[in-house]
Amino acid sequence: MALGAEFHLYGDDFDREAVARWFAEEAAYHDQFAQGRFDEHPALYRAFDWEIGLKGLFAPRPEDRVLDFGCAEGEALAPLVARFGFQYVGVDASQALLEEARRRHPQAAFRRMGEDGRIPAEDGEFSYVVVLGVLHHVPTVRQYLRELIRVLAPGGRLFLREPNHAMGRPPGSHLAIPGISPNERGIPAEYLVRELRGQGMRILRVRPAYHGALLWWLRHQAPASEWPGWPWLARLDRLLCALDRRPHPYLRRRWWEKAAPTATYVVAEKP
Repeated sequence: MALGAEFHLYGDDFDREAVARWFAEEAAYHDQFAQGRFDEHPALYRAFDWEIGLKGLFAPRPEDRVLDFGCAEGEALAPLVARFGFQYVGVDASQALLEEARRRHPQAAFRRMGEDGRIPAEDGEFSYVVVLGVLHHVPTVRQYLRELIRVLAPGGRLFLREPNHAMGRPPGSHLAIPGISPNERGIPAEYLVRELRGQGMRILRVRPAYHGALLWWLRHQAPASEWPGWPWLARLDRLLCALDRRPHPYLRRRWWEKAAPTATYVVAEKP
């Protein structure tokens, strides 16, 4: 997939006013979810992220600090504390979602993101930084990647999962689409890999996934607690991706273009 002019969508040339407007619109959208967003099995997302994106490379020790950036209610990562015993810190821009996160996970630590775009953390504070479907909500992707790398310790690992297509919006439009916030658009893996390498990161994993399609199907099956086949699901997803070698456009208008991986996991290490 060639990178074109549409990737100015990711705000690397935005002025301060445009950044502030984007930030305010996204925060206002997510503040409406006072009791959290997930009525449809958060464990499905957590299990999929583990099997496809984290497994094999995410192994924090009790002394490690782990940042869950864009944590929302904390449902994606905080439950893993009981398994690994790491020191969890969640960061989000929405006060409403942070209040719900503190209610659900009273032993975890949560911080609110500042409007200046700076992560409320010290340089090199975290051994692992996990960002699951967040960067397509932010106004200046390159700046946020720089911040994520800043708070990552040398030898630490950054885990990203982002939708990799336009999500129904033609590049440059502000078309209202039910179910997504005013500004969010997918970020192709090529953009993420290029930016990470440009900031000195070593790429460990780039893995496409039929994330949206498979999770939609699973939500209409048994609850996640009754679903036995996560390793099987991961193998199926890898097989589908291996069989599909077509180039996929960023804007997918036709049905055969939409039958494609919907997200990409990228893992990088800080030297």
